[in-house]
Amino acid sequence: MEQGHIQEGTTFQLIVEESTTGQRIDKYIAQHFKQYSRSFLQKLFDQKLVIINKKKLAKPSYIVIPGDQISISFPYIQTETATKNIPQDMNISIVTKEQDFLIINKPTGLVVHAPSIQYQDITLSDWIIHTHAEIAHVGLVDRPGIVHRLDKDTSGLMIIPRTSNAHATFTDMFKNRKIKKTYLAIVLGHPPKTGTIDFYIGRHPIIRNKMHHFTQKTKLSSSRQATTHFQVLEYFKDFSLVKIEPITGRTHQIRVHFTALGYPLLADCLYGSKSKLLQRHALHAHKLEFEYQNKQYSFTSELEQDMQEVINNAQKLELQNMNN
Repeated sequence: MEQGHIQEGTTFQLIVEESTTGQRIDKYIAQHFKQYSRSFLQKLFDQKLVIINKKKLAKPSYIVIPGDQISISFPYIQTETATKNIPQDMNISIVTKEQDFLIINKPTGLVVHAPSIQYQDITLSDWIIHTHAEIAHVGLVDRPGIVHRLDKDTSGLMIIPRTSNAHATFTDMFKNRKIKKTYLAIVLGHPPKTGTIDFYIGRHPIIRNKMHHFTQKTKLSSSRQATTHFQVLEYFKDFSLVKIEPITGRTHQIRVHFTALGYPLLADCLYGSKSKLLQRHALHAHKLEFEYQNKQYSFTSELEQDMQEVINNAQKLELQNMNN
């Protein structure tokens, strides 16, 4: 299927080939529309925009059979940001601008890409298109320039490819774990000085907006292996500053893994509890290391001011207690 934006109201008709048997319809459609993310295509099912044989609403798990006629209606996707008022200062800093990629520092409170077709708030993707027009058609239609994601309230470093070749290369590098990521987090309590967490991670069986940890015995078929290394940098009275190296990249991996150990992130309202010390979960993407076109790269980003103030205040309090 030709790459590019599909206009509002366009309906595509697919006829399942004779050679296709035993395949789920969501995977079948994804093969024909590779310019769209699977999460976007999944939303077409949620919005009842996929019809089988002109009358039956399709479920993602439907197994196609040869001769099936599939109708897919595409809603409008806003790829231009002219209708959005992009502020001049979004607190996004460019750490480096290479020929093939940017390294940016994402502030807390900014969504990387729209989670749904109807989402209207300004995202990092909007900023990318507005400030770097050459990236507007790099990667997936519904998330140009994006090869990895940070949660809305996680701050820190991100790679933004500037060309389609770089997008494909970095996608493979993340998939093959050739990019080393280091995070800094403030967690409640006092975990061991060093350790490795290897719980499986999958969707929470009841609360669908949460992820959950599983063991080898309790894991579901949809849960995936996950590994996180950590080292405590400093202990304080009620919490710890931890350096974290996730080997895999599962959704909410760090937050779920430390909650599973009994040391949730400070101010993590989803997996822990609110805090008067911080208005968002205490997680920062601190360092990125990788090799690209035979050259080694390493980038670091210091803690955002809000997390640094928590650490500074805790250090002052400990010093006062020592002097008393």
